[in-house]
Amino acid sequence: MSFFKKVLSSVGIGSAKVDTIVDNVQLSPGELVQGQVLVKGGSVEQAINHIGIDICCNYFSEETYTETDDDGDESEHTRIVRHVAKLASYKVADAFTTQAGEAQSFDFSIELPFYSPLSLGACEVWLETDLDIASAIDKSDKDMLEVLATPRQEQLLTAMSELGFTLVEVECEEGRQLGQRFVQEFEFKAQRGEFRGRVDEVEILMVNYEDRLEVLLEVDRKARGLSGFFSEVLGRDETKLWLDIEALEQGEVTEMLAGAIDQHC
Repeated sequence: MSFFKKVLSSVGIGSAKVDTIVDNVQLSPGELVQGQVLVKGGSVEQAINHIGIDICCNYFSEETYTETDDDGDESEHTRIVRHVAKLASYKVADAFTTQAGEAQSFDFSIELPFYSPLSLGACEVWLETDLDIASAIDKSDKDMLEVLATPRQEQLLTAMSELGFTLVEVECEEGRQLGQRFVQEFEFKAQRGEFRGRVDEVEILMVNYEDRLEVLLEVDRKARGLSGFFSEVLGRDETKLWLDIEALEQGEVTEMLAGAIDQHC
């Protein structure tokens, strides 16, 4: 029976289980996500190589593919493809042994990277826990996070609302210009206020730092599909407007944005 149980455990039947408990599923970039990883032993003793946690997010790309019909004619099409990016990795525990039915708990504390996308639109961020089991099928657990705006990001979003802009779309797109595989793009429409009728759209990219928020704006951009402005080039030249938001009052942020948009519309 013992041998039979070991065989079953090696294919995942009666094997150890992992469950991650997150203390704070709502947090902002730069804050710590904390919790415990619970391991419950299976039907037999098992060696665990390690426990690891990855912070992941999704992003999308627009890809072209060719189809051939029954007559041999080819046609090109585009499709949206979902990808996963690993934002950070953390080792919760080194090798250990879990006995049959034994319950063990491991605490963790991981900083959510500053470049983590906000949980808006189709953008998702989650923890993925891996229980690496020697000579058996690894176990995993997935826990969603809700990434909220930092105080400076909140100032920016509030300023855009005060200027009469409505956030209509947020996308995580493929693009390596910032050292990651993706950029998060915010699209605003002017629906009231002084810019209604003068500005169609404002596209914004936010780059978080510990002491400031760097903002790239494009005013009145024509739609270009998923592979748009920010995924093409992010150089600092006269066609793009960069702003730095530091420790400013809300009124100052709103005034700064108003002047920048007014200058470029």
